[in-house]
Amino acid sequence: MPPPRTREGRDCRDHPRAPREEEALEKWDWSCPETRRLLEDAFFREEDYIRQGSEECQKFWTFFERLQRFQNLKTSRKEEKDSGPPKHSIPALADLPRTYDPRYRINLSVLGPDTRGSRELGRHLPAERVSEFRRALLHYLDFGQKQAFGRLAKLQRERAALPIAQYGNRILQMLKEHQVVVVAGDTGCGKSTQVPQYLLAAGFSHVACTQPRRIACISLAKRVSFESLSQYGSQVVYQPQEAEPTTSKSEKLDPRPFLRVLESIDHKYPPEERGDLLVFLSGMAEISAVLEAAQTYASHTQRWVVLPLHSALSVADQDKVFDVAPPGVRKCILSTNIAETSVTIDGIRFVVDSGKVKEMSYDPQAHLQRLQEFWISQASAEQRKGRAGRTGPGVCFRLYAESDYDAFAPYPVPEIRRVALDSLVLQMKSMSVGDPRTFPFIEPPPPASLETAILYLRDQGALDSSEALTPIGSLLAQLPVDVVIGKMLILGSMFSLAEPVLTIAAALSVQSPFTRSAQSSPECAAARRPLESDQGDPFTLFNVFNAWVQVKSERSRNSRKWCRRRGVEEHRLYEMANLRRQFKELLEDHGLLAGAQAMQAGDSYSRLQQRRERRALHQLKRQHEEGAGRRRKVLRLQEEQDGGSSDEDRAGPAPPGASDGVDIQDVKFKLRHDLAQLQASASSARDLSREQLALLKLVLGRGLYPQLAVPDAFNSSRKDSDQIFHTQAKQGAVLHPTCVFAGSPEVLQAREPEAGSCDGSRDDQKMSSKHQLLSFVSLLETNKPYLVNCVRIPALQSLLLFSRSLDTNGDCTRLVADGWLELQLADSESAIRLLAASLRLRARWESALDRQLAHQARQRLEEEEEEPVSPKEVAALSKELLQFTASKLPYSLRRLTGLEAQNLYVGPQTIPVTPHLPGIFGSSTLSPHPTKGGYAVTDFLTYNCLTSDTDLYSDCLRTFWTCPHCGLHAPLTPLERIAHENTCPQAPQDGPPGAEEAAPETLQKTSVLQRPYHCEACGKDFLFTPTEVLRHRKQHV
Repeated sequence: MPPPRTREGRDCRDHPRAPREEEALEKWDWSCPETRRLLEDAFFREEDYIRQGSEECQKFWTFFERLQRFQNLKTSRKEEKDSGPPKHSIPALADLPRTYDPRYRINLSVLGPDTRGSRELGRHLPAERVSEFRRALLHYLDFGQKQAFGRLAKLQRERAALPIAQYGNRILQMLKEHQVVVVAGDTGCGKSTQVPQYLLAAGFSHVACTQPRRIACISLAKRVSFESLSQYGSQVVYQPQEAEPTTSKSEKLDPRPFLRVLESIDHKYPPEERGDLLVFLSGMAEISAVLEAAQTYASHTQRWVVLPLHSALSVADQDKVFDVAPPGVRKCILSTNIAETSVTIDGIRFVVDSGKVKEMSYDPQAHLQRLQEFWISQASAEQRKGRAGRTGPGVCFRLYAESDYDAFAPYPVPEIRRVALDSLVLQMKSMSVGDPRTFPFIEPPPPASLETAILYLRDQGALDSSEALTPIGSLLAQLPVDVVIGKMLILGSMFSLAEPVLTIAAALSVQSPFTRSAQSSPECAAARRPLESDQGDPFTLFNVFNAWVQVKSERSRNSRKWCRRRGVEEHRLYEMANLRRQFKELLEDHGLLAGAQAMQAGDSYSRLQQRRERRALHQLKRQHEEGAGRRRKVLRLQEEQDGGSSDEDRAGPAPPGASDGVDIQDVKFKLRHDLAQLQASASSARDLSREQLALLKLVLGRGLYPQLAVPDAFNSSRKDSDQIFHTQAKQGAVLHPTCVFAGSPEVLQAREPEAGSCDGSRDDQKMSSKHQLLSFVSLLETNKPYLVNCVRIPALQSLLLFSRSLDTNGDCTRLVADGWLELQLADSESAIRLLAASLRLRARWESALDRQLAHQARQRLEEEEEEPVSPKEVAALSKELLQFTASKLPYSLRRLTGLEAQNLYVGPQTIPVTPHLPGIFGSSTLSPHPTKGGYAVTDFLTYNCLTSDTDLYSDCLRTFWTCPHCGLHAPLTPLERIAHENTCPQAPQDGPPGAEEAAPETLQKTSVLQRPYHCEACGKDFLFTPTEVLRHRKQHV
């Protein structure tokens, strides 16, 4: 509220009225639009308490009209009783007090226009009318403040009546004495809403309150902000991050028992008695079955508004459960267990408990999340019953026998026993609390889950062989994100791909933006098709976000309509933008990304225009916050016909400046983000070159490893919907219906089989250079195991670069990756060259990454700085990685059977002499492997350990060969030939190790940069790249 203004001035009634003024008073019309405009211009200016065109302005005129009707009614009754001569009266505000008594005021005065100083204003607004209007305005403000204080007193009484109120001081005292305090209490006692306020009032500057659901997070933040009267301003915020799982359709539920409950309520309770119905169902398929039948019943009786409530709904549809039903009508809310503990809905009098729940569990053996239906626990049954009649008598209908209730478990399974423990183990390692296997948990998790988490972190490179944190593991422990997302961010920043990786990481951290209704809409599918990427779901989300940012930057386009046409939930895109900003700040805080400078407009006029726009946005946000929560939305009957909109949603265009006509999410988005920077990032993302796209796929593939799936051998002969994939621990997985590959699986098949392929229908027998694997974000099992958020990557090159276990036979034509994927190559020499190149690339990649992370760690500790990985070195590594992934060698790819995996290795043998293979495997020292047999080359590569049914002497067959460098002519095996080439004294030895020779010969022949070159020194003609020209010239120096 602005500070009180100066005195009101003298009352104009003390002066005699002129005849013209008397005539103006007689003809005065308060409802005239021009009169109201003049009064608003005079009293409702920008600096006043009420601003012209605001919601508060509209409320005042409604109050003013009611006041007129009331005063006219009182005046007419007085005239009937008064037998004396009629007196001159003012028809509108005659009975208002002539002076505004101070005892009616709450420290407020209003200063209107000075009509004596302006002849024009005085002619249109008589001084007496201005004074009367001022008194009415003061009464309105006084009335509003009395209402506000009445609500405040009621709120304080409600807070004081909560069970937790008597423990407020005790909780604060316990916090002073102990680092951890556990507060346990029944639902509704005030734990979530009151304890944060106690802490804020006690001086705690940062209070975080976690919630299991996004809708619970939002409603809790709104409630705390309301109860604290927004005294903490924008400090009360919420940020949902994790995507909630969605279920698939299962067998249809019989809705008749639920309809009988509706009929019973209609017959027993008159419609005048308020009270809504909350039905607990296990999942979306069950909600859909009951929803269809309940809506039919509701349209017949006209006494129910049926609303679904589950995590896959849009935010607007979820919020409708908090709206009010029309008089004589009840709400029927069909909900999952989201309404059991996460959300409190006022007005619930009846509850129907189906006794079922779908809970997410984690299978450590199959490495998947499983959503299954279970009977609830006794504690959950009591919790659901307690939702009925929280503010009065209630009724709970349980659709199961008492014997079933007696058989329920006392309490639900603790979450630590049914979730993946990767992040928990990583945090425990970073805190140095000892071995997680022996940690004294309050509820010990399954040992298999702990072992799986440790193995997963080792596969991700976060833990070494001794289960100690690696440099990347130490940084991942500091980033408050999932391990996969954190790894993507780190790798993306290393290769100067931070901008696209930030967007993809944010997109994979929120729930899918594609609405369920759009999946069956051909129009939405056609509109979204240009945004779909055949590279995978992360790239489709990437395209959708960038296109949305471009729409946001164009003033003439409506982003909400753009999203609706494509079946996209815009709120998810706002969440992506917020997460993207948080991830960017995390990278900047840890020194992985340079802080971006704000883009300033070039000239002073543009800067002034920007300031005006931001000022206008702040005003719109302020007006929205002032009007938020003051109006209760009223639902309509037959909500199902138009998606469940409320009356407020169907209102026409709001007047200019009114907060109802403003997309408040758009306003907050433009205030929170630098739209110019986002637009620049989106524009550059559209111009990603083919090389950058391939490198980005490498980054995603390494971040998602070991979450890989291989196509089934008979996929090429199956229909689109019957495509099957296999992971290392789970067979028979299928693509999620929202996956971009579900509609075009042909891009995953190895097309154009090359020479040497086998005739037949099995894809795993084809020799091709185009075999692909799927990297996926999660494996979710409902009625089927689904691969969620997939991206395709080249099989051979990805396995050579990412595998934590790589085994070979004698001539390296047979490779087994991670003990379950077998690759057969046709040419031994090309296979050895490719394997040697992959070893050098992996070593350089790991070295560069470790040095980069070590440099950032020293910078954070402000220790002496060391030269980080140079951009030139990163560029050279990127180029060689791209050349490596572009290599075209025919090979076959198949998944090993269980029996084959059991008989894979030759086993430990007594070998008197270790073979000497200089140069092929770098500086690695070969030593016999104690369990597999063969020779351990690195911590992931074991040479010649695979069993073989070929001739035992085939690896020893020699052919005559002449060295191109020294002219040696001798019978050598392919392995000995490669070894001699790498150690030949006359071979060129320039450049850093692996700088150019890492690329196999087949790669050099395919380079687009090669040009004919004639050497004057040696008189020969070559096909060289510019770098190869320089290298060749140095040989003659």
